[in-house]
Amino acid sequence: MAKVLRPLGSTSVVRLVTFGFAAFVGMDAATAQSGSPTAKLGAPPQERALASTQPASTEQVTPKHAEQYYIEFRSRYAQSYGHTFVVFGRGSGPGKKIRPDQIAGLHPATDSPVPWYIGHVVPVKSETGASEGDTDEIYVSARYRVMLNRAEYDRTLRFIKDLQAKKTLWQAEVYNCNDFVADIARFMGLKVPSTFLFPKDFITGIRDLNSKSRPVVSTELKPTTAVAPTPTGPQNP
Repeated sequence: MAKVLRPLGSTSVVRLVTFGFAAFVGMDAATAQSGSPTAKLGAPPQERALASTQPASTEQVTPKHAEQYYIEFRSRYAQSYGHTFVVFGRGSGPGKKIRPDQIAGLHPATDSPVPWYIGHVVPVKSETGASEGDTDEIYVSARYRVMLNRAEYDRTLRFIKDLQAKKTLWQAEVYNCNDFVADIARFMGLKVPSTFLFPKDFITGIRDLNSKSRPVVSTELKPTTAVAPTPTGPQNP
């Protein structure tokens, strides 16, 4: 069901200003929060890339069950404040090639930047699958992986599919990509930081709040030292 835009209170204004300021000082807003699967994606800023070259924080525990399944919370770079989403599947973690149907994340529909701009004021139609850049490791800014057994994975996947069907609107201040990912994390029993944070800080926050409470967890901050190439794709007029 469509979410009704509530009146802006003082907290809402702070959130809108936070997202809006970061957005409009950016370059091409079409991919700031993954406006579409085919919008042009910019390379991570060099200074931000160098800041993430710290040693990765990793915790690996061998699961007792034979079958392994995972939900990986991710953030990636974009030409403005970035994007958060989840990757899921069978095994110990995502491989080098991730299929679009293994990704769930909320972002404005179509490859036009117009809905993204409008979505900072009123709700706009959303998409809940992969957007351009989500499958590319070079754009990953932070990640937090949780290992699950088959029953846990099946329950979580059903919740994700249900969430994808219900969340048809995106709005920067009311319900954005952080809120979508936060709903998944809460369903899994994870602690979640403020969704006011920028994507990389939001995913890092989930990691920091939960890394000591989950029995089987893999965490990593992606080290990036080079400027990524800009992928190209068809553009709508």
